[in-house]
Amino acid sequence: MKIITINLPVQFINKIKGLVGDGALYPSRSELIRVAIREFLISEIKKAKMIKIGNLNKQPIINEKNLGFVQVPCSEGFKTYKIVDKAGRFVQ
Repeated sequence: MKIITINLPVQFINKIKGLVGDGALYPSRSELIRVAIREFLISEIKKAKMIKIGNLNKQPIINEKNLGFVQVPCSEGFKTYKIVDKAGRFVQ
């Protein structure tokens, strides 16, 4: 295994503390984060395979009527997301 460093919001760290330790769901923060990343990757790989198959070969669509949103193809058709900058501010 390799060691990586990440920065997390304090709220995330506090929630993680409640899930690790003796008698908790996970023996360590590292194990909790490994499980979370593994589950995330499994989910994302499934989504990527679905996009490659069938009618999901569509590109994301910028909504011309409302430029602050983008529509992304998914198994249900399209999902609409707000476009935000790194600080979380809405981009129009």
